[in-house]
Amino acid sequence: MATCAVAVQQADGSYSLSLDPSVTDVTTCTYVVQSGVDLGNSLLTLSVSNGLLISGAMLAVWGAAYCFTAVARVIKGNQNGCD
Repeated sequence: MATCAVAVQQADGSYSLSLDPSVTDVTTCTYVVQSGVDLGNSLLTLSVSNGLLISGAMLAVWGAAYCFTAVARVIKGNQNGCD
């Protein structure tokens, strides 16, 4: 569950965050601290199979780009790879 946080200025001029659990509507907060449950549903937590799917798709795109470049070189008549 997300909790609202308030910036508190310290004596040395720096700021720190203080949690304010009394606020129930976090859309009105300037700073929101998320719990582990909220972060567990983020895009940064991938399973192995999902990671393999994404990396395979990236490799396929890179491979297609390489093939298009090779075809363009053949069409241009540039066989040595230098422009």
